[in-house]
Amino acid sequence: MTRAKQLLLAAWGRLQAMFDRLTGEWRPHFEPRIAPDQMATQMKTASIPTISFFFLLALSSAIATFGLLANSAPAIIGAMIIAPLMTPIMGLSYGVVQLSWSQIVRSAITVFLGVVVVLAISYLSARYIEIQVAGTQMLSRAFPSLLDLGVAMAAGAAGAYSLSRESIRNSVAGVAIAVALVPPLAVVGIGVALGRKATADVGLSFREVGLFAGGDDIAVGASVLFLTNLAAIVVVAGTVMAIQGYARWKRGVFGLAGVLAASIVLMQPLSEELHKLRIKSTALNLAKRLQVTHPHIFEDKMRLNTLSVRYQDDVLHVRAEGILPRDSLEGSQARLDLYRHFLEREVGEPVIVEIEAFPIDIVLLRSAPDGDKDKDAPLSSTSGG
Repeated sequence: MTRAKQLLLAAWGRLQAMFDRLTGEWRPHFEPRIAPDQMATQMKTASIPTISFFFLLALSSAIATFGLLANSAPAIIGAMIIAPLMTPIMGLSYGVVQLSWSQIVRSAITVFLGVVVVLAISYLSARYIEIQVAGTQMLSRAFPSLLDLGVAMAAGAAGAYSLSRESIRNSVAGVAIAVALVPPLAVVGIGVALGRKATADVGLSFREVGLFAGGDDIAVGASVLFLTNLAAIVVVAGTVMAIQGYARWKRGVFGLAGVLAASIVLMQPLSEELHKLRIKSTALNLAKRLQVTHPHIFEDKMRLNTLSVRYQDDVLHVRAEGILPRDSLEGSQARLDLYRHFLEREVGEPVIVEIEAFPIDIVLLRSAPDGDKDKDAPLSSTSGG
């Protein structure tokens, strides 16, 4: 070994020693996956329900139902933490990539019975409590979109990876919180129980959000959300398991292809809801932008309280409610037509815009510190904002 090489190695050693002192001998560690036979045993256990599984699931269902009826986000999060439904779904993913009929059947039966338990508890609780108000926590799960699909896909990948590593196996609970399996099922049970008796939360109406059948429409939307989460988790988790070497490749490809083909059916309603979300965002941003770009036409006095987007007879309807100064009523129809024209140009399709505005008189009040030159200015009463 040459003298120069010896000096270089010595310098490198000193740098490593200095780095170890500064970082406490920190090193990235690539943890190996668990053995395939251990994974098989683990997934077989996951597919067989226990009394503890149904007990925790029943408690989770009750907490989720009460939280949804009370419109309490913390209670719903608590229900997601203790919900054990993610475990048999992971077993179902493993059965698909193994194309093991016994594993698939066991896991599917467990998932099905779990779904029945959640639906039964939520339905009976809603019928017994007789709270007919659908709050924002329920409505948020009645309109799934492709964004929910993205969450479910990421959660499926995280769940499969965490099960294959000893040090992060407990992360499955966090995955269950992210993907939210029990709350959508609880919404289904509540929606079926309420039916057309369901009423809207303060500031909302079912017509505005496109729920003409009340609780029935809520149940349908939440069902699509759950099925989307289930299909995405199975496909993505199975793919991650296959990449890590837990699959029988030829069988696994066929199994994943079958589940993926069934999942495509859900893409249409999800893409429609995402499209509505984009249009709603565009409509709101346009209303704000036009007040700046066309201040002589679109004044900022109108206050929009609600905005809904829905399709009826294949025509896009945008409906808003708000308040409008009385002195702005003149020319409001022309402004509405111009707004519709701008909106059609941005979304690229015909739009019907309806605005229900309540004309009001507003009194402007002002309080100023001592010494302000306008301190003694009289209060002004206007017919506007």
